[in-house]
Amino acid sequence: MHLSKIRETASKFATVISRILDVDVMIIDSSFIRVANTFRYVDDPPPVRTNSITGHAITSGKVMVVSDKHEYEGCIGCVDKENCCISQIIAVPILYEGAVAGAIDLLVPFGKHSPVFDNLELSIDFLERMADLLSSKLRNLDDYDRLSVIKKEREVILDFMEDALVYTNEAGEIVHWNSQFGSLFKLEKSAEGKFLDEVIDHPLIKGAINNHRQFSNHEFLYSDGTISFSGFLSHRVIQKNGRRYGMIFLFKSIDNAFGVLNDLSSIRAGSSFDSIVSEDANMSAVISRAKILAVTEEPILILGPEGSGKSMLARAVHSYSDHADRPFVIVDCGSFSAEYLEADIFGPHTDGIELPPMSKLRVAQNGTLYFMHIDELAQYLQKRLVALLKARTLSSGGGILARMIFSSIKDISLLSAEGMFDEELAVRISQNTLRIPSLDERPADVKMLATRFVEKYAVIYEKTCTLERDALNFLCTRHWPGNTNQIEKTMERAVKSAQMETITMSWLKGLLESAPEVNAGPVESLETLEKQQILRALKVHGSRDNAARMLGIGRATLYRKLKQYNISAPY
Repeated sequence: MHLSKIRETASKFATVISRILDVDVMIIDSSFIRVANTFRYVDDPPPVRTNSITGHAITSGKVMVVSDKHEYEGCIGCVDKENCCISQIIAVPILYEGAVAGAIDLLVPFGKHSPVFDNLELSIDFLERMADLLSSKLRNLDDYDRLSVIKKEREVILDFMEDALVYTNEAGEIVHWNSQFGSLFKLEKSAEGKFLDEVIDHPLIKGAINNHRQFSNHEFLYSDGTISFSGFLSHRVIQKNGRRYGMIFLFKSIDNAFGVLNDLSSIRAGSSFDSIVSEDANMSAVISRAKILAVTEEPILILGPEGSGKSMLARAVHSYSDHADRPFVIVDCGSFSAEYLEADIFGPHTDGIELPPMSKLRVAQNGTLYFMHIDELAQYLQKRLVALLKARTLSSGGGILARMIFSSIKDISLLSAEGMFDEELAVRISQNTLRIPSLDERPADVKMLATRFVEKYAVIYEKTCTLERDALNFLCTRHWPGNTNQIEKTMERAVKSAQMETITMSWLKGLLESAPEVNAGPVESLETLEKQQILRALKVHGSRDNAARMLGIGRATLYRKLKQYNISAPY
């Protein structure tokens, strides 16, 4: 660092030293530029040269003392010798971070006597202390510059964040915030020093400040008439060696959360109508109607047997709609208990059990919420969905409700007529029904799908495989109860185990016969197996509540099943 950056301080030092010692003072930086100078005996002083007394002190880092310049070798050949009016000089280097930053000179002109040369040791010691003070000034300025740069870098980084962030001290007083927080909560510079819970009057913030309890992505809704925020709040306590230094509050809006969630494969639609191809007229009609419904906001019901591609069609509808840039969120109604699904869909309401951290309705806001196996959802939850479909908005925090798509392998209208499904929900979602025909109903697609899957897995397994014509014809004679999923898994297995480039009918036939058919042998229906398990649970545990816990389902689900299978059981 150049001494010129503290020129004003150096000038004050030179003046003070000159008055104390009654001698002229000059301060020079490492570039041999005069930073301060009290020597006024010449109007135009010569430049400080590297071979001068001061130059030697700067280049060597050693103290130079010349009591008679006529005896100093460096002065004998000096080009400025005739114009120089200095008789004696003491030059002390200014050291900074292991290097010479410059020098302090005491100058005595011809015809003047100075007592500083009467006690050189004391004078040099004094100058070295002054040099150290100048060095410390340099360090302070350098540290300040570094801190300013670090602070600016941090501000840039914090402002680069999409989320709003505010930093407070341990008591909750605002110390710093990024531009997103300032814009979101309309904060001005005058807010610095205020308490955060005064700026944002919310019990979650008050609790965090008072209890110093850390949490992540806690649902946070706030409105004061002029400011409205819906999203998630994270709180972190900054501490080191057991001592707290402050707190950080991070506010992630719903929109920013959507941006993160849309990057996750689990909620990205990942399918389009281009990936759904068919040579069957009925299936093509389904696809055409799906495109028409996709651009509306109406709920859609997709019916079809297992493995027919209901989820793929639902994803394609989402990708084709105006919600394509928003989340596609799945609720599997057939895999969880009613209690879990209630919390998963609408948000947790009880303590003591592990529940999802945020509701699917909130996550899917303005996007698409896809209910798989809707016939398995408890009827009291179906009624809550009806209320949401009527309102079209979320009750807490506002916001447009997600577009809903439902799927089932069962006839919803028939279930409703039998009292097994909420009648109003059935009416609302059945108005826009897409019924996917089974693969047995569209034999023309068997060849096309088999060929496409062979090409797909040939690339995956880095093989060159094709199906001969007889093999394709053979596949068309087969029964595919697992529909598209079954034929895809069959073709994957064929490609993976193929030893030749051409998959022949005889080889394919042997491959299929070596594995049990999906429908080979007498197989009991799922309903029969389910009824047997319920009867066994009731027999072992006696009461409905205990049986429900054993089966891993809710009481409401068990009651529905008992009614479905006409089973009487003790309470």
